[in-house]
Amino acid sequence: MRITEQGTYQRTIQQLQQRLSAYSVAQNRVSSGKAINRPSDDPLGMSKALELRAAKKARQQETRNAEDGIRWLNLADTALQAVTDRLQRVRELAVRGATFTSVGERTAIAAEVDALKEDLVDLANSRYQGRPLFSGFSAADPVQLSGAAWTYTGDNGAINRRVGENEVVQVNLTADQVFGFTSAKDLFTTVDDFVTALNTNSQGGIETAIGEIDTAMETVLTSLSQLGAATNRVENAKAKSADDLLTIRTNLTEIEDVDLSEAILDLQLQETAYQGTLAAFARSSQPSLVDFLR
Repeated sequence: MRITEQGTYQRTIQQLQQRLSAYSVAQNRVSSGKAINRPSDDPLGMSKALELRAAKKARQQETRNAEDGIRWLNLADTALQAVTDRLQRVRELAVRGATFTSVGERTAIAAEVDALKEDLVDLANSRYQGRPLFSGFSAADPVQLSGAAWTYTGDNGAINRRVGENEVVQVNLTADQVFGFTSAKDLFTTVDDFVTALNTNSQGGIETAIGEIDTAMETVLTSLSQLGAATNRVENAKAKSADDLLTIRTNLTEIEDVDLSEAILDLQLQETAYQGTLAAFARSSQPSLVDFLR
């Protein structure tokens, strides 16, 4: 087989280009710190990295959803804890009013209860980022006095947050549930009736109010337990997302990041190989005495 000078030259050029390409790849890995700088570096690895990055974005969004859900739940919990405190005070006053007291003392109790009722209305109309906590999707205050009757003006909208791949949690309660608008008598009407009983010196009305206040308290406490259960679900989902993100980051690091010491060693080897090929090419390209005699 005849080996021509032109063929040798072309093969040497081809080897030189391959060495230069390998050297360039090694140099990019060291400078970027990444094993994959373009899809052609590792098509399978790139595919896995894209899947992991999509999963990472999903878990990050779910974490943000969980954090927002926890804020909703915590604010609602704080509001209902305050409602419980106010109701407890109303009950204490009811028990006191049911004992033998003077008309003047009952009038004073009625004034305090009336002030507590205003606090209860404000708490029922609490807002988060301008939105009512207990109004569903409605933007209106959920508890309003319409004529002589207390009414719920919100809707049954459920505010949900996707906090996991297969986990959606409702993070709100509505005032019709919490304050008894779906039962025989709502909390605010109960308190108004109690105030009326005090002002009219009605012993029977005051004693009836004690039982109705207990019922209202039980409804609020049930709502608090529902908020607590939802909070646990959201916090557990958030913790799981944090664990998943850690695993995803670890897997991405294994696929994408280089071992710097190995990358530097590879760069040095590729540089040596390139320089050697370049030197060999230079020697083979020098004219010989035969070339001059031709």
